[in-house]
Amino acid sequence: MTKRILLIGGPGCGKSSLILELERLGEYIIKESAEDVIRLEQAKGTLKPWTKNNFQEKILKLQIQREKNIPKNIERVFIDRGIPDGLAYIKSSSHAARLIKNAIKRYNKIFFIENLGTTEKNKIRKENFKQAIKLENKIKRIYESLGYKLEIIKPADVNQRVKDLLSRL
Repeated sequence: MTKRILLIGGPGCGKSSLILELERLGEYIIKESAEDVIRLEQAKGTLKPWTKNNFQEKILKLQIQREKNIPKNIERVFIDRGIPDGLAYIKSSSHAARLIKNAIKRYNKIFFIENLGTTEKNKIRKENFKQAIKLENKIKRIYESLGYKLEIIKPADVNQRVKDLLSRL
C-alpha cells in the first residue's frame, strides 16, 4: 500500500517549492489541485473562480481523482495539500464539507509547513500575509481536530526543509 505523505500549511509557506524539489529528487508527487483548478477556470474566462459556488467541489473532485490515480507500485507519494484543507475555505454545512469529512482518514504522515514570514498575492494566491496566517492557523486546527499528529517543518531554505522532512520518514 502506498504511503501518503501530506504537506500542509497556509498560502505562501513554501509547500509547492518543497513538492517541486521532492519531484526533482525522484519522489512521486501530487501537485496542489486548487492552483490547477484556478488556472483552468481563468483560461476559460473566469478571472476569480474562487467566488463561484462550486469552486471547492471542483478542487475536491480533482484531488480525489489524483489520489485515486496513484500507481499501485509507488512506495510513497508526497501530496501538496490534502482533502481536509478545503474545510478552511468553506462553510461546514456545505455539500463539499460533507464530502471532505467522508474522506479524511487517508494520510499516513502530515508535515505542517510553517510560514516564511511573508507572502505575496498573485493570479493564483489572493491572500495577503495576514489572511495567510489566519488560514495557516485554521488549517492546523482542522487537521488536529481530525486526530492527525502534525510534524512541524520550520522556516528555512528549500534544501534544508526537504532534508528535515526526509529525515523524519
